[in-house]
Amino acid sequence: MPYLDPNAPIPEKGKGSKLSAKQALFVEEYLVDLNGSAAVIRAGYQTTSPNRIATDLLRHPLVRKAIKERQAERLERTALSQDFVINKLISIVEATEQGNPQAAIRGLELLGKHLAMFKERQEISGPDGQAIQMQKVTEDVADFTSAIARLADRGRTGGVAEQADTGTEG
Repeated sequence: MPYLDPNAPIPEKGKGSKLSAKQALFVEEYLVDLNGSAAVIRAGYQTTSPNRIATDLLRHPLVRKAIKERQAERLERTALSQDFVINKLISIVEATEQGNPQAAIRGLELLGKHLAMFKERQEISGPDGQAIQMQKVTEDVADFTSAIARLADRGRTGGVAEQADTGTEG
């Protein structure tokens, strides 16, 4: 199956106007976990490269259309939306604030993450998880600086570095 243009028009009659049985099964299996490679295998495709087959199928206009339709049906059937989840979290926080503060805190944490209120930070530590010793860093910088200075002093005469004769000057 070649890579298809996902925006290509879908034929109304003849070949390519309907999903094959395997394509329909792929759509069903894909909606289970949104894993294309696993859906290819579960749909019964005999292949050594399920990733390629999944990519081809997910680019196929009929398959894309079927997936979108099924997702819309599921969304309508379950009436699940971001607003629902947020409102549910708010009601849980309000109901558990006194009796179960841990649940309230967890709900507030999830709401805060949704609102991008928290920034993930990475802690940098020294060896064995110890704090970085600033004095040690300062000493290392001083040692490095003096080593560079010693290298720069090598080969100098009178404070001016000598240049090697390249033989290009006349």
